[in-house]
Amino acid sequence: MRTTAPQRGARYLLASLALVLGCHWLRAARHAPEPPAGPATTEELIAFVDRAAAELGAKGNAAFGEFDREGSVWKHGDTYVFVVDADTHRVLFHGHDPTRVGRDLSTIRGAEGRAFGRWGVQALAGKRDRAWIFYKRKRPGGGAPTWKASFLRRVEGPSDERYIVGSGVYDLVPDRRFVVELVDMAAERIARDGRAALALVRDPKGPFVYRDTQVFVIDTKGNVLADPFYPELERKNQIDLKDAAGRPVQRELIQLVESDEAGWRTGYLWARPGGGAPGNKDLYVRRVQLGKQTLGVGSGLFVE
Repeated sequence: MRTTAPQRGARYLLASLALVLGCHWLRAARHAPEPPAGPATTEELIAFVDRAAAELGAKGNAAFGEFDREGSVWKHGDTYVFVVDADTHRVLFHGHDPTRVGRDLSTIRGAEGRAFGRWGVQALAGKRDRAWIFYKRKRPGGGAPTWKASFLRRVEGPSDERYIVGSGVYDLVPDRRFVVELVDMAAERIARDGRAALALVRDPKGPFVYRDTQVFVIDTKGNVLADPFYPELERKNQIDLKDAAGRPVQRELIQLVESDEAGWRTGYLWARPGGGAPGNKDLYVRRVQLGKQTLGVGSGLFVE
């Protein structure tokens, strides 16, 4: 069938329109901004909060507007920033839940009741300008509460304002940097508060427990002074404690503490807190001097 001139014109018009729309779609797709990638690891979260601290240090409260811009590097998906007055502990800015503004951080608890706000304030009460807090919280998109690890930094603004800035990662997977950070925080707390801090370490719902990662404390005689996951080890001297393969765990850790300020021992076969077959575990220990007594403050990482 032969087409008429009007039909040929209509076909040409449709083809031209399709070409224009197609090119427009390709240009839009080519220039569509990539969604920002939020922190996912310990290193990335620390770097992220350090950047937020730099913003606050340079701009003070004026940084809140940028922190609150949806789709920015500071606010997207599960990622957001919060800022607290370091003197009054009042929340000044919250990138996800503005109803928290004005609340005292030290009174805020996790969905499971953990007093993480108070722990954060206490951890930053001394010389230490950084701390971690662990709790359960719903994601911004909803759902059941899940574990969250948040990193806090103390920082001064351009007009001598004193802030605490923080952000967190939901279901953060512990890694070596995380273990070192956790041990350093506990060691500083023990050095600062003495034996009173051991009760916090010993608490399975306390500030030094995150998922299946905990802090333990030993002395150089082989005594376990605190371990929230294995409290039965505190009942007698553990100098001869061995892993599932017969390796002398306690003696090796004591040797490390006596010879080095801090370090790793790797390749232990250790029972998991939830039961089941033993897993491969690396241990990190730091020396802490408490009066005349030398202690080892440590934690570990199951290596799959």
